[in-house]
Amino acid sequence: MRKWIVTIVAMGILCAAAFELLPRKTVKAAARPQEAFGTCVSRVPQSWGEYKGGSEQTGVAFEDSHGTLRFVTSFPCSGDVPTAALVVERIPGN
Repeated sequence: MRKWIVTIVAMGILCAAAFELLPRKTVKAAARPQEAFGTCVSRVPQSWGEYKGGSEQTGVAFEDSHGTLRFVTSFPCSGDVPTAALVVERIPGN
């Protein structure tokens, strides 16, 4: 009886090893050329004035004819007008 168990276990191990060595059909995805990202277009109204500069910390700054500064930190690629992260308006002072 013991001989039968050893034989069955040995045959199981041999079958598992043989199964691992058999060639398998693999499905490979067709290679696609890399697609370039489209150009991002964002628009800023002329009423925002002139571009004054930009930095990684403050974003891009525009100053209109009244001295109002607008800082933009994120430009949408949809062509929509970006939202100003900060608007600094000048008020008549003393």
